[in-house]
This record gives sequence, C-alpha cells and structure tokens, in this order.
Amino acid sequence: MGRKLKFFFVLILFSVSCFSQITTDLNFKGNCITRPFTLVNNLIVFPVVVNNTPMNMVLDSGSPYTIIVDYSGLDELILKEGKKISIGGLGHGFKVEAYDSRFNQLSFGKASKEDTHLIILLDSPIKLSKHLGMPVHGITGFDILKDHVVEINYITKKIRFYKHDYFYRRKKRKIRKSQRVELSFHEKKPYLKAYLKSKDHQSENANLLIDTGGWDAVWWFEKSRPAIPIPELNYKDTLGFGINGPITGTRSKTDQLRLADYTFNRPTTSFPDSASLAYAISHKERNGSIGGEVLRRFNVIFDYKNKAMFLRPNLNYKSDFHYNMSGLKLEKTFELLPFLEIVSIRKNSPGQHAGLKIGDMITAVDGKELVNGDLGRINNLFKSKPGKKITVSILRDGHKLNKSFILVDPL
Repeated sequence: MGRKLKFFFVLILFSVSCFSQITTDLNFKGNCITRPFTLVNNLIVFPVVVNNTPMNMVLDSGSPYTIIVDYSGLDELILKEGKKISIGGLGHGFKVEAYDSRFNQLSFGKASKEDTHLIILLDSPIKLSKHLGMPVHGITGFDILKDHVVEINYITKKIRFYKHDYFYRRKKRKIRKSQRVELSFHEKKPYLKAYLKSKDHQSENANLLIDTGGWDAVWWFEKSRPAIPIPELNYKDTLGFGINGPITGTRSKTDQLRLADYTFNRPTTSFPDSASLAYAISHKERNGSIGGEVLRRFNVIFDYKNKAMFLRPNLNYKSDFHYNMSGLKLEKTFELLPFLEIVSIRKNSPGQHAGLKIGDMITAVDGKELVNGDLGRINNLFKSKPGKKITVSILRDGHKLNKSFILVDPL
C-alpha cells in the first residue's frame, strides 16, 4: 500500500521531556459537543482529523502528548516542520526515534485545535490496529482533556465536551449524583489516591495514574512503597504494548480496591516487570495505575481545570473481575479479512488443552462468522464467566476445524 508521508527533518536528538507544551484551547461553537466512540478492550477509540488526514485515536488520559504510533494504511500525512527526537516509555528495549512537530491541526466534529503538538514514532513496535482489530493510529490525552469538562459515558459510548461555565450553571445535577475525586497532576498526567489491600499488606492513599489508555483494572509497581507483594496465585503474561515494545509482568488478583466511597473485591491486579518500566516512571511517588476495567464501571467526568473527577456507577458497576479465561491472545493480522490469528497461548489454558495452535486463524465463534471489528467482542466473551463453553472454527493448513473449550479462571 503506497504512503506519501511527508516529514521535514532537522536532525537533532533530544529527550521528549525537553519540550514544553503549547496550550491553546480546543475550540468549538456552542456550549457542548457530543461525539460517539467505539469501546474496544476497555479503550475509547474515536475518529479525528489531523491536518486533513482522517484517523482513529485512543483517548489516553495518561498521555501528555498526542502521539501517532502507527501510520500504516494512511495514504498521506502532512506535518509541520519539526525536529527528530528520541523518546522512551513502557516496554522492553531502547528509546525509539520520533519526530516532534508543532502547530498541527487536530479536529473532531465541530471542535478543532490549531496548535497541536504531535509526536510521530518513526519505527514504532506498537501495532494498535492489530491489537484492537480496527484501524487505530495513535493516542491523545491532555491536549483535548485540559480545556473543558469532559464526560465519558461507557454505556452509551458517547463523550461530551462542555464549556466550564455552562456545565456548572446548567449541569449541576450531574455533580450532585456523582462522587467527587480529587486529582493531582505530575507532568500533565492525572493521579488519584486509592486504597489497595492484599492479605496482610495494604496501601492507604496509593498514588495511582488515571489511565483511560490502559485496558486492565489495576497495575501495581512491585517495588513501590509501601510494598504489595505479588499474591501466590498468579501467572506470567504480556500485559500490553508500550512505546518500547511488549510490557511483560505477572497477573493476579488483590483482595480489595477502594476508590473514594466505592469498594471493589478481588480486582484483577497486574504487576509489570521492572524492565518494562525502565523508561516510563518519572513520578517517584507513583504506585501504579487505574485503568479501563475499573473506569468502565462509572459515568466519568473529568475537570482538569478544577483538579477533579466525578464518578457515578453505571450498569457495569457490579460486574465481576476476570482476565481472559481462554488463554488465547488474538490479533487481526489481515486488514481486509475478518479472521483473527492466535498469536500466543497460555500454558495449561483451556485453549491449549483444546488443541489450538499458534497461527490458527479463527473464522467463527459459537457458529457465528466473524466480521471486521469483532476482536473486542471476542475478547469480552473470553472474560465473561467461568464455565462457559466456547466453540471456535479455525483454518489450519488449508483445513477447516472446530475446537471447543470451557472457560476456566486461571486464579
């Protein structure tokens, strides 16, 4: 597929932290705009336009930058003149080369920002489109959250941007029905205080990043203080993918998470390996993260200006916490085909016991043929409930096969 990606390089290497952000507001007419989004693996994906090029972005509250990580499939991406830099983040490996470009236009619907600071990874290991099963090109966070009151409705899958004075004048009932959570900020990233308990260990006022760009419930940094050791029941896994490649670690469950007045029992809690965190942790007092598996249980309102977040439980609030109980990790390998490829299988998992193999192409689940965009639905199915029977149809070496397994909680 041809690409006419136009960059204007000035060959100077810097750390990305050397650059300050320009902070012109996101502009739109009226008092409120509403945009639909797609929820995939607990991540909010919505369409934007960058310098007249349509693309999809993940809303990542943990990102102080707008970053294009995957420009495959884009016929053209025109950028303003900038500088070549080096950047580090989550994942194993060394810092990667990127391009720092200022004064770009980012728009969605009737909203636009004329001075967007873009960072484009030039040789990114992140393939969001494969991991999410739909075209996804990057992430954006602070740039579009900082200027307005932003409401995320995980049930209707809509995000609303309100002018501050209008929201507090006309939408006070939303505040009355919600629990206020105080925020603090470090390098344009929002943090909250929470309580985490695991057997005889507990952490009052844990300092956790609010990460809409993370699909898990809780990440805990094992070496942070006070320490929460990894529980005895656990298994090793790839937790996600960062700027520097795969993020490996240990999956488990802790006993309790308390967030404001809300208490969750047995939340899924992942412990990233220290090697995956090498370039990512700039806040020494950070203990971990709260991700989409917790946030999706609320109607969430961000007010960065007043350092507040408001939470109201939704229909997902009482859902049990489960990991992927099939043991299968799937990717959408071929853009034009709806098939999903098995790229890894957890040892001693239901998928392995059913005789599935890496490289098998899943074409149907429970007799229903897959369509493009089904990866998120299938992953949700794999997390649904223990004891559920799943039948997958696969292609292997040109042969069609059916395999069945029962979901089993690995913990």
